[in-house]
Amino acid sequence: MKKIYLITLFLALFLCHISAESIHLSTQSPNSNPLYETRAVWLTTIGGIDWPHTYTNTPAARLVQQRELCDILDRLYDANINTVIIQTRVRATTIFPSDMEPWDGCLSGKPGTAPGYDALAFAIDECHKRGMQIHAWVVTIPVGKWNGAGCRNLRKTCPNLLKKIGDEGFMNPEASGTADYLARFCEDIAMRYDVDGIHLDYIRYPDTWGKIANRDAARENITRIVRTIANKVKIAKPQILLSCSPVGKYSDTKRQWSHGWNARNVVCQDVALWLRQGYMDAIFPMMYFKDENFYPFAIDWQERSAGKTVAPGLGIYFMHPREKNWPLGDITRELHVLRQYGMGNCMFRSKFFTDNTKGIYSYYSEAFAPYPAIPQSSRVQKYNLFGSDTYPVDVTKAENLLAAGLTTPDVQHGMTEHIRYFAVTDASNGKTVREYGDDSQFTEHSSQFTRIVIPSGVEGSLHVGRDDTSFNSQLPDGSLVIIATILGNDFTSAIVKGGRINTSNLPAGHYKAYSINKKGHRHLLGTFSIEPHVP
Repeated sequence: MKKIYLITLFLALFLCHISAESIHLSTQSPNSNPLYETRAVWLTTIGGIDWPHTYTNTPAARLVQQRELCDILDRLYDANINTVIIQTRVRATTIFPSDMEPWDGCLSGKPGTAPGYDALAFAIDECHKRGMQIHAWVVTIPVGKWNGAGCRNLRKTCPNLLKKIGDEGFMNPEASGTADYLARFCEDIAMRYDVDGIHLDYIRYPDTWGKIANRDAARENITRIVRTIANKVKIAKPQILLSCSPVGKYSDTKRQWSHGWNARNVVCQDVALWLRQGYMDAIFPMMYFKDENFYPFAIDWQERSAGKTVAPGLGIYFMHPREKNWPLGDITRELHVLRQYGMGNCMFRSKFFTDNTKGIYSYYSEAFAPYPAIPQSSRVQKYNLFGSDTYPVDVTKAENLLAAGLTTPDVQHGMTEHIRYFAVTDASNGKTVREYGDDSQFTEHSSQFTRIVIPSGVEGSLHVGRDDTSFNSQLPDGSLVIIATILGNDFTSAIVKGGRINTSNLPAGHYKAYSINKKGHRHLLGTFSIEPHVP
């Protein structure tokens, strides 16, 4: 019956061209708001194309650069994205201080020049404040221009591991020392940083390599690198998730031909083996395709997953008019089909998502993922907070999830103003570890929640500083702002005056802010917290 149902769905998708709206309705039950779903973005740093858009050479410039990242993370948080994959090794260059490789120029504007702070450590702290996982994205084989800073450094320190193709340098997967070098690099990240995962990109033979005479041997060369990295990282820190971004099609399937471009047989990525052997905990295949080039191959990945997380990367950049000008419906259909088969999703790239290209951000945050979700893979000891007005709190419902990835099981004082009952679960197994009721004694943890800067919305934007009691607002004076509880129940309202709304009378707690347009429709501006007053 299941196979018949799958075929029926595919016929509907391919032959009837069902709209995004009708698919949205048809997939609402039973898992329209799943509690567990990996919702990720790739945040690219090469050339600063996602971040940063400014260079830092002074303390003031550093704060601007950091604020820019925080604004991006706030936007992602408000869309219920729970996993940020940040490009950490760019082209044998880094966004953190390393004894092995020089600084990338994306931060300071000058390759090899320190930006005055550790960008990876900063990103980790900011992601964890928001309860989001952060994975260090390591570009493995390409090392940039032969005379670029990263490649020049490797030509001095390990020349036998490099191969020059045209004016580009690559780590040679056929050199035995390549696996050891990359494993040592990833081990260094694992030992020094509180990352949730390490994400391997371009872990394959280059497109320009030339004819590969023995593909079995070539697959083993790449697998040896993956295996060596996995062994090093798992010994250093077993809770770290290891993932990769293979090319979008594993191989030809019974359903569809891969058009001569696939992971296993062309670029020698034996990803199914990596999943079966436990070298990979999750995969984010780069599925920048649509229709018959997407759906059969996405399901093929899931069938080969060996129970590991599959979160296909979606080519949302193709919606841009200067790219292929895909309609929004091409992406929304893919999102719903991935959800139906228990897969997550990953956006390429962050900027196309937060820029709301073709309305993708609005659709995702308001229609597809209006509630938070817990990433499908997690080994770090963290906690998830649920709340409702009925007891016991149902910890299986996404609409009751208030926050994920918290570092302590304690609830911050002040939330009792709006929600009667709470439950805290262990993120690793979903079991309830603490419950709170009307008369419970709450433990205050000021680090448990952070103030969230409200991002730009349809009607304007609101911003709050860490110690402010009012919002600055771009909404016109006289505009009505509805302030609701974190569960969406209306609490009070405020009128914009002088570009501000006063929040000084709000009790400590966590809120949502909505604007109202002329037709009476609400637009979520974002979420914010009022911390308890500290004398």
